[in-house]
Amino acid sequence: MERFDITELIRGVVNSAKLLASQKDAQIRFVQKNPVYVWGDEFKLEEVVTNYVSNALNHVDYDKKIEVKILQKRDVVRVSVFNTGDPIPQEDLEKIWIKFYKVDKARTREYGGSGIGLSIVKAIMDSMNQKCGVINYDNGVEFWFELQSAGPAEISIFPS
Repeated sequence: MERFDITELIRGVVNSAKLLASQKDAQIRFVQKNPVYVWGDEFKLEEVVTNYVSNALNHVDYDKKIEVKILQKRDVVRVSVFNTGDPIPQEDLEKIWIKFYKVDKARTREYGGSGIGLSIVKAIMDSMNQKCGVINYDNGVEFWFELQSAGPAEISIFPS
């Protein structure tokens, strides 16, 4: 586990996804400005964020909006990726974390999804003993994960 700025990581993933988003006439938004330090495996967490953003791009519909947010409550940081579109059927909510499971097989074929992205997310978050999940809304779906906060940036003071 290492201490790193999750804001910078997310900004990089979002910037990489902007071209694909524009090709789909979708908007992807991430407005966090300040650094937010967390504990975790930066490389693996980049894969988690990339999977969530990729999933959002593949399922975005209606207003074609994707919003990435960071929320901090005390010592827990929650990262969420919301996309407008159809909610996931209630009976599929628990199954989406299973390797190769696809909610809509026909639609998945359209974009070439393999059904392993969310199972990778779950395995990574479980390996770090952290939570992840999904919330349905009338107008879309939000995927989230939580990490332990690593507090504010450290300030080095050198004697003059």
